[in-house]
Amino acid sequence: MIGRLVLGSAVLGAVLVLACAHAGFVPQPTVADVDRVQPIEPGLTLAEMQQGRAFYVQRCSSCHPVHGPGEYRGDQWPGLVEKMKREKKIRIPEHEQVLMERYLVAFSSTAPKLPDAGVNVVVPTIEGSSSAAATR
Repeated sequence: MIGRLVLGSAVLGAVLVLACAHAGFVPQPTVADVDRVQPIEPGLTLAEMQQGRAFYVQRCSSCHPVHGPGEYRGDQWPGLVEKMKREKKIRIPEHEQVLMERYLVAFSSTAPKLPDAGVNVVVPTIEGSSSAAATR
């Protein structure tokens, strides 16, 4: 009996871990993301990105597991959205579709990336220690 309880708890734990990992697959936009995508999505705001993500998750996850935006190039997303609309015979208000596509393009595989953290960071030295400043 205790063995089944332990096994059941382990299975439930694994399911919860996988569910949480999947929820992070569709990134929440940040202010840094807004700045990062201005060259390809000028004028896009954080609120619009958040709405676009919400529309994407709500609309698309009702039929199938959502894809991570980085699984496709930015130029592929609008066609994929149109294809799904046709195949599933669903209507999406134009303003929702526009925000959804802008979000997906902003996080696509071809979107500009944030610079790597820690690159070319000068590490200050403590007075009296080695004078050579390290860079990472």
